[in-house]
Formats: sequence, C-alpha cells, structure tokens
Amino acid sequence: MSNPAERLNSHMSQTFIVEPLNPAKHCREEFDCGVEALNDFLRLRARKEMEAGTSACFVMVPEDEPNVIAGYYTLSAATVLRTALPESVTKKLPRYNELPATLLGRLARDLRFKEQQIGERLMASMLHRSVRASEEVASWAIVTDPKDEKARAFYASFGFQPLTEYRQFITMKSAAQWISAR
Repeated sequence: MSNPAERLNSHMSQTFIVEPLNPAKHCREEFDCGVEALNDFLRLRARKEMEAGTSACFVMVPEDEPNVIAGYYTLSAATVLRTALPESVTKKLPRYNELPATLLGRLARDLRFKEQQIGERLMASMLHRSVRASEEVASWAIVTDPKDEKARAFYASFGFQPLTEYRQFITMKSAAQWISAR
C-alpha cells in the first residue's frame, strides 16, 4: 500500500479520491447520510478512534473538492469464531478457535451524492484495501454487521453471506475474486 490515497473514476464522470480521514482537511460537520448515528460517528468519534488505534477511517472526496466528504468507511481488526462457520467452510482451514478477520465497521454516503454509486465505489475501495492489507497481515475474511435488511442486501450483492443472525462475511479469497472480475 504505497499511496494511502487512491483515485476512483472507472467509467463514471466524476473522479473521487479515497484517503485516510484528516480532520484538519475534511469537513466532517457538513456530512449528512440521513442516519444520525453514522453522521455523529464521523463528526465526533472517527478521529478519536483513529488516534486510539481502534479503527481506521477512510473518506471519499471529489478530486475537485478535496475537503468535501462524499462517503466514508471504517476498518479494524476482528476475529471470527470457528464454531460460527459452517463445517463446509472450516474443513480446509487450520484448527484455530478464532480466525483473523477485517471488520468493516461503518460505511455511509452523503445524501448530496445520491445516484453517483458512492456506496459501490466505497465497497470497491474497501475490498481492494482489505485484500492488499491481508497480503501483509493475514486476514481470512471481511465481516460486517448490517444495520437493516437494505444494508444486508447491499452487502450480499458483493458476495457477503450470513455468518450469524447479525453478521455477514466474505472470505478474502472471494473478495479477491470479486476484484479480479471487475
């Protein structure tokens, strides 16, 4: 991961950059995704969690407005209990009680950027970043805890599958295959 910022434009007209949150640069107060808990996290807790080393926050900004946050996601370390996984998944894995994972903690898009596929772009960035990081520090899967059925369906469209009643996962191998197919 040589450059912490990455440009995302694909076949879209506007170019966005994904980079680590910089409270001195990025206007967190203007962000509004329509969910107060996600707005408050970005405004009040993201910087503190980054400083504490408990999560990393990445923001997507338009290249021509680098202080405006179009969306964000957070990543942190996690584990998956082997007993939570179906036997069909675990039979080829080492016999550890817990498997290393990456937690997609939060993902949100500002309402001002509706219809610009910001959620899809954030997911693509998150998958690329997680797969790259797992090559340096092992992580077997990405896990997330969708807040509702709409979020669950969104994650499922990227290959996430149920792990528990509240958690979904995608293996790093499947995430890498998703990336290769794009």
